[in-house]
Amino acid sequence: MQDAVEAKQRVEDEAQALQDQLDLANRLVNGLSEENARWKNNVIEFKSERVSMVGDALVSAAFVSYIGPFSFTFRKVLWCD
Repeated sequence: MQDAVEAKQRVEDEAQALQDQLDLANRLVNGLSEENARWKNNVIEFKSERVSMVGDALVSAAFVSYIGPFSFTFRKVLWCD
């Protein structure tokens, strides 16, 4: 009788451990599905930013070239104002 009770307890413990693993796996999959939605939104946003990236780089390079010869104090005034 004692052996049967111990075997039953082992099976119940194993079933509980497997249920805990299943719960963790479900939480992981649900978390990753939310990340997938966020990644898809990022891809759409990056595609729209790609259109203006060249222009932004040109404006930035022109500004850096323009303020390069000036003193630090004057550059700081240009940058912050």
